[in-house]
Amino acid sequence: MADEIIRLDHGWRLDRGHRLDERVQIVIPPPVAPPPRPKEKGKHMDYIPPQRGNRYLWYGNLSTNVVEEGPKFGLPTAEATAAKTLADAIIAAMDGTDAAANALSGARTIERNTETANQAALRKKVANWKTLPGYAASGSEAVLKLKGPAVAFNAATYKPVIYVSIEAGRIQIDFEKLGADGIAVYMRRRGETVLKKIGTDTDTPYFDTGPLLQPNVPEVREYMARGMVGDDEIGVDSDIVSLTYPG
Repeated sequence: MADEIIRLDHGWRLDRGHRLDERVQIVIPPPVAPPPRPKEKGKHMDYIPPQRGNRYLWYGNLSTNVVEEGPKFGLPTAEATAAKTLADAIIAAMDGTDAAANALSGARTIERNTETANQAALRKKVANWKTLPGYAASGSEAVLKLKGPAVAFNAATYKPVIYVSIEAGRIQIDFEKLGADGIAVYMRRRGETVLKKIGTDTDTPYFDTGPLLQPNVPEVREYMARGMVGDDEIGVDSDIVSLTYPG
């Protein structure tokens, strides 16, 4: 038998056709190199800024200066002009986005103002419809969906909703009681800090007939309301609404 010791853990296997008296050549595989370590994040510095506003300025600076600066480091004029064209296209696209965003913002403002004004007018009309003698029996309330879902009245969280307008030279405050007995109305002129109680009402609308502080000088009046149960004020203050009263 050969003088080499046969060891099963050195690659010699009984099913590979070796004889017990033959010399075995053992091949040890080379060591496997460990995988490269991932690059640390945060080390990369890009000359194009990540923020949109700063990128816009960067493209503008490149567009303004590349044609003049390029020849200083051997850049052909055609190459500098091509770079300027690329930057200008990006700037134009960003300008288009900004114009569209401004238009959308303006359209949303128009929508909001139109809905606020027209919704108040619609609520006043519906309030008048509900006083007509044939309203209750007509069934139109359900068809036109003129009644909201029933809500359990909570005096602690009750918050009235009011709308102001000028009707026949008077300031009209429309409101929905929504379970309360009525509202208390508060007012202040623009520039004043304290809202003063000017009256109460159990049926909409309430009219503010107070005169101008200075004759013939229009003033901005701001209104707030609190709900009432009996003679007690309850709940949460309404949102403050305002208008310019010319007198």
